[in-house]
Amino acid sequence: MVVTCCQLTEMITDRSEGKLSSEQEEGCARHLAWCDRCRTYLRQMELTIDALRGIPGEPVHDEVRAALFAQFQRRRTTAE
Repeated sequence: MVVTCCQLTEMITDRSEGKLSSEQEEGCARHLAWCDRCRTYLRQMELTIDALRGIPGEPVHDEVRAALFAQFQRRRTTAE
């Protein structure tokens, strides 16, 4: 499976959670072997996740959660 940069960024979370098929995982590994930008992106995501783990969680109001979700959906739709 050939994985593009865009596809890889969409699969990062599933990859970190071990949810990719063996074919997808192999495609990501091959892509990361040659793509400096995606390796940098992956490392930035890992650093961000590690940093956020140290912050205590606070409840998010339903209105805020809905607004954030809507914004993420709009960005995802325009990126495709």
